[in-house]
Formats: sequence, C-alpha cells, structure tokens
Amino acid sequence: MPKSSLQQVWPEISPDQMALAALRHEIDELDDQLLSLLERRLAIAARVGRAKDAPAGPHTKLRPDREQAVLGRMLSRCRPENAEAVEHLWREVVGWGLARQGRLLVQVWSPVEPARAFDGARLRFGAAADIRMVRDPQAALAHAAEGQGIAVMAINTDDAWWIDLRRAWSSLSVFDGYGGETPTSLAVGLIDPPALPKGRRVVVTAGGDAGDGSGARRWGLNTHHGWTLALTDAPLSPGEAEGCVGAIG
Repeated sequence: MPKSSLQQVWPEISPDQMALAALRHEIDELDDQLLSLLERRLAIAARVGRAKDAPAGPHTKLRPDREQAVLGRMLSRCRPENAEAVEHLWREVVGWGLARQGRLLVQVWSPVEPARAFDGARLRFGAAADIRMVRDPQAALAHAAEGQGIAVMAINTDDAWWIDLRRAWSSLSVFDGYGGETPTSLAVGLIDPPALPKGRRVVVTAGGDAGDGSGARRWGLNTHHGWTLALTDAPLSPGEAEGCVGAIG
C-alpha cells in the first residue's frame, strides 16, 4: 500500500508504523496467492487420485518414491536455513493432497516409546491422516494388508512381528522408518514395489547377521531366535532370496 494511502487512513502514523503496515499488507497479498495455489494443488491431487483408480490394483495409493522426489526437489531449491520449515510444510501439503484421494488411516503399535512413534507418524503423514494408537500388532498389520491404511510398528520390542514380513504378511512392504539413523519403528503398507523410496533396503534374514558377502554396509536393528532385522546398502529388490522386505529413504 502506498505511503500516501496509509497517511490518509492514519494521518498520525509514524514512519515505523507505516513500514510495519506495508509489510503486513505485503504478507496479506502473499497469503492470497498461497491460498489460490494451495487450492489449485488440492484440486489437481484429487484428479491424480482418480487417475490412479484407472489401473485398479490391490496397492495403497501411497507413492513413497514420488513423495521422496517432490520433497527432495523442494529441499534442493530452498535456502538451507529454511529447510526444516519447508520439509514440515510440504509434508502437510502432500498429506492433504493425499486426503483428497481418501483419508489415510494409520495405526501405530509401539508399547515402548509410543510418543516417539506417534510423532514420527504425524510428521510423515501430516495432520490430514487419521492416526491412532493400537494394542494389537497383528491387527495393525491386518489393517495395513487391506490396502486402505498404514501400520507404524515398533521394532525395539520383544515381539518379532517383522519375521512375518517373510511369511504371513509377505504382501506388505516397509517404506519408512522413524527414530533417527537407526530407526525404532517402521512404516508398513501394501505398497507397489516400484513405488518404494530410494535408500537403504530393509532385510529379514535367518541365520544371524553375517552379511551377504557383497561388502555392503549393514545396520542390525533386532534379532530373534536366529532371525535378524537389518538395513543394508545392497541394491536388493523385495521378494528376493536375500530377504528384502522394503526400503527406507
């Protein structure tokens, strides 16, 4: 707003107040532009959802590879000091766009450090997701296997549910992890294997953590009666003999 206009509205306004009012007016104009762009993006996200319905299949509509690419592109373009804000904002934008394709139901099972697992799920899927704590790990996995929701499962427990990713729940894939460089919980869903993110592969193997002889780095996450849950740098594909059950970006 020009200074002359401000002076007509507030004839006694000081120079500092005039500068502040001008900045607030600029923010209001930017907010209007952001709102318009956000609503356009949400409308397009709904159209994307309908396009996904065309080749109907059993997999959830989540595309972790696409989300990883979108977020990586934004982080590469933003100023370093804004990276955290940009990540949080884009997680929310993507989450609300996904909600236009159907509200995402996330069940979190974490008897140890439940708040940490819940917060990781909330950051990943945003406020648009319906996130609930549950007490039964097998029920959470069954929920994910229906293809309409996600299970976030703790791995820092005595319940070795992850072994069943090789057996009863082989249709499910790990696609994210929470709790730091060495995750303490994993996100599991009915993800189309080509849609898994680029990054460390998640493996469930029998016979300890001796490695596969490839020299690829490995991170052990848990063990149970000769079975091992680990991350590896090896470029494995889900369902291979090496026991790959997913990936973490």
